[in-house]
Amino acid sequence: MPRGERPLGPEDTALLRFAGDLRRLRDHAGKPSYRELARLANYSPTALSDAAGGRKLPSLALTLAFVRACDGDPQEWTKRWRELAAEQVSPLQPSAPYVGTAPFHEKDVKKYFGREALVEQVLAHDKPFTAVFGPSGSGRTSLLEAGLLPALDHAVVITPANAPAGRPLDALAAALAGLFDTTAAQLAAELAADPDHLRLRVRQHCPGLVLLVDDFERALDADDFIAALTGCPRVVVAVRADFRHSVERHPVLAKMLPGNEVTIEAMTPEELRRAVTEPAAQLGVSVETALVARLVADVAGQQALPFVSQALIETWRRKRGMTLSLAGYEESGGIGHVMAQTAEAFFTALDAAGQQAARKVFLRLISMQRNGVLQRKTCQIDVEPRLLDLLTRTRLVTLGADGVELAHDAVLRWPRLRGWIDEESDNLRTHQQLVTAMELWESSDRDPGALYRGARLRKARELGDFLTAPERRFVELSAKRETRRSVALISVAAVLAALVPGSVIYALTNEQRITQLTDEAFGRQAMAESTALMEQGKPFADRFALVGYKVAPSPDAERTLRLANAWNRRIGFTGTPAENARVLTGPRGELAAVRDSDGTDRMWRVDEVDPVPGERFPAGHQVTHLAERRAITQDAAGQQYLWSVTDHTRMSLLHRLPDGFRAQDLSADGSRVVGYHDDADPGLLNPNTRGRAILLDLADGRAPVEIQMPMRSPDGVGLSRDGRELATALQDRAGGTTTVSQWRIGATLEPAAQSLVRPGLINKLTYSPDGRWLAGEHTPESAVEVWQLVPDGSPVPTATLSTTVPSGAWVSFGTDDRIAVVRAQTFEVYRLYPGGRQPDRLASVTGHGGSVYATYRPAHDDFLVRSGGTDPQLLRYELDASRIKREMCAEGRARLTDSEWVKSFGEAERVEVC
Repeated sequence: MPRGERPLGPEDTALLRFAGDLRRLRDHAGKPSYRELARLANYSPTALSDAAGGRKLPSLALTLAFVRACDGDPQEWTKRWRELAAEQVSPLQPSAPYVGTAPFHEKDVKKYFGREALVEQVLAHDKPFTAVFGPSGSGRTSLLEAGLLPALDHAVVITPANAPAGRPLDALAAALAGLFDTTAAQLAAELAADPDHLRLRVRQHCPGLVLLVDDFERALDADDFIAALTGCPRVVVAVRADFRHSVERHPVLAKMLPGNEVTIEAMTPEELRRAVTEPAAQLGVSVETALVARLVADVAGQQALPFVSQALIETWRRKRGMTLSLAGYEESGGIGHVMAQTAEAFFTALDAAGQQAARKVFLRLISMQRNGVLQRKTCQIDVEPRLLDLLTRTRLVTLGADGVELAHDAVLRWPRLRGWIDEESDNLRTHQQLVTAMELWESSDRDPGALYRGARLRKARELGDFLTAPERRFVELSAKRETRRSVALISVAAVLAALVPGSVIYALTNEQRITQLTDEAFGRQAMAESTALMEQGKPFADRFALVGYKVAPSPDAERTLRLANAWNRRIGFTGTPAENARVLTGPRGELAAVRDSDGTDRMWRVDEVDPVPGERFPAGHQVTHLAERRAITQDAAGQQYLWSVTDHTRMSLLHRLPDGFRAQDLSADGSRVVGYHDDADPGLLNPNTRGRAILLDLADGRAPVEIQMPMRSPDGVGLSRDGRELATALQDRAGGTTTVSQWRIGATLEPAAQSLVRPGLINKLTYSPDGRWLAGEHTPESAVEVWQLVPDGSPVPTATLSTTVPSGAWVSFGTDDRIAVVRAQTFEVYRLYPGGRQPDRLASVTGHGGSVYATYRPAHDDFLVRSGGTDPQLLRYELDASRIKREMCAEGRARLTDSEWVKSFGEAERVEVC
């Protein structure tokens, strides 16, 4: 007989109230036994009983498993858990080695990592004047105070913004008076009389002095300050990027700027890794590799280091032992929670007028894409300077050369902002349609036929505050053209009616023919309609795209048709998938693992018209690799497991992989896995070393056999589809080259071909399914190099697929020598040719909202592209536009209805597409 629960006693603490509510949730579910709950939750009865015991706060994963088993609301309990966890953190934790959203100062030099290359670049620029440009939030102040100041023998930081009465010259005098054995007032008066005295003072008292000027943009109108500075032996000024043009137009600075400027870019993944791991390492604390990877993914290409630092402070408060873990980061809510708290505190501190103005600013910095997907956008906006300054100082927006932008995608998940978006969703969609129409108008050399008219013009005129000055001009031009057309039509009709009976009908018909769009403009209008429907998540976008392709075939028309067809045939997942959920597809695109909102991964079958849900993995297990009949998962502690996956409904645990093992590649047939192992720390990979490489034969999944590797720690590895070959990349960082080798796998590894030494640093390696090609990604450029594989010969360099956006690349091969490359929001497909011929680009589409990867489906001859955004989706991407047309016509889904045609194209003659 099961023993009864321990009484909680008076529920006078938050922890006891939490436990009591868990018990009441179980009561409402019919009070199942803990043994029955264990079967549903994949946790032991003891763990579940302890979760509702009130002695300590259970983990988030355990809490959500309990809640799901009792049919509770995971989102509500996640919020409650995080609120309670914030109260439960011990105040005795040592101080975190991170500074949060504040800048680094000289006292923080031992915490300042990741910008070593930037510091060296500025120091090496040994010229009298150096201008460092960077958007807000990029770390300009930190560079000066924690990077340059400690590295220089004699340097002083000057901040014009701190000047009394707003006089930068006074700030300069206050900073230097002590060095010159005078008072600030005397020095200020001296420099006001003759700014050149500063040069003489420096030469006399401190000839090696370097002046570091922060927030230099605030002193651009202070001629006396600039005159004093520019006479000094060496000055480094930090300028917000949106003031670059002001510096270039300044009569004095414009002459000094060419060749003397440095730009602060977003941190590379390696720089971010150092910024995260090194401060903790100073205190003997390690950072879980999974956490580093998550942070790199969370902030890729974004100036969000202040929020990373604040999130790490919260993670530090939840560290277990001497390790910062991914579980602790997720329990704290991560960057999203930090940014939501910051945004809410900022907003509630404003008065009513300020709140209304802030609401408009946030909404102007958002675009609503297809199916309601939200994205940040950069634009020039009219906003009161004080409000913009507050937004910048709280790190919620960044200011760059192109305008204002939300600091991070996580701002989009701020609950108050989501409420505003729901209220203004129609206006956001209308505005995005207007933006698309403007782009088409500009690309057609402002063809009047591409201006707005009719219902779309009326809706655009209602946008009001949503419009920027260029957008307002577009609407005004559209309105003027509409008025001219109406007046001209009425005038012609009136004259003809007086001259010839019945000629009004003729005039109207003739006017329609005269004003009918050219084929090219008509095609653009059809593509714009298609794009607008995709943005609204409405059907029939492919029908309009097909009209555009039929009327005016062009590369743009083909791209729109492919994307619209993929969008209308997209695979969505029902139930409760997590926001920005990771979706991992198998090598043939038949199965997928999707993260649920409670952190549990579920298998799905995705080769049907509608995806079919299957079984869940145990709570806390995340699928890292998926092969044809095998999967590898990792639990919250970092332990990895091998599973048999027969289909989406049948899976079983085969083996617990060695402690400390981290899989890097699983062969498509599931026969072998290669990864790394840290012998020094079996719990996790040391963030400063990759560890020993391990190759495991999985023929008997319950007893994997290790195969000796020919090298300890290659920089990149890749397995062939059948697991019979292994490719390795070994970097020579000093020489800037990489040796690429192939190995035939048997009881041991034997060379399969001559090694190849290539310029550049290569890490990821990918085989084509037929074994004809091998691809490697260069870091940090994200260029993809492809080699033709020759039996018993060295690989032949065939093509380099470059990019201007170094954001990491995902490579997938199809049949017929096709290769797909996904980077950020761009999906490209090329056809490769042996013998040195350059590849043909078959498809290029931008706008997937942060695409992650593509998987070729041989059964359908298409690619599944994981589209970004908050809702996980897979786009079924068909490359052949003519085949799309044939299939749409054969399936009866190509023709627009009469009402759809008239609504969009008026009385224009119908185009039959089939």
